Amino acid sequence: MRASISNHLARKIINLPRLSPTHTSGRIIERLVPSRTHVVEYQPVLILQCSPDLVADAADRLSPTHQPLMLIESMEEGTLIWNTEMDNNNDKEIINVGTILGQIVDEDQEEDDDENEDWSWQAYLHDDNDETTKS
Repeated sequence: MRASISNHLARKIINLPRLSPTHTSGRIIERLVPSRTHVVEYQPVLILQCSPDLVADAADRLSPTHQPLMLIESMEEGTLIWNTEMDNNNDKEIINVGTILGQIVDEDQEEDDDENEDWSWQAYLHDDNDETTKS
């Protein structure tokens, strides 16, 4: 049996990032790029509604149930491929930190070993009224 060429490409696993030491879950509000799109470093890829525990101390939250929105940027370059399971849940479900959302495949690099690595990301508080992310 012949291995597919994608098995030999460097890939970074996209998981729901832990945005603070106490952060446990979130809900994808919007995927900003479609599957099979080439992304570059610093490109926004997700808007995530975080669980209230993103901020550990309830006294520091806007309200006890405050669920801040975060803009997630990829720090990886390559082709982003969302998991098909993500299409089926219509981005409405609460997802636990660490849940695999997809992968970024770098066609220009071959894997050094059999293990895939987690992706690198940056996150920023996001205002739903922020015009910079709207088309």
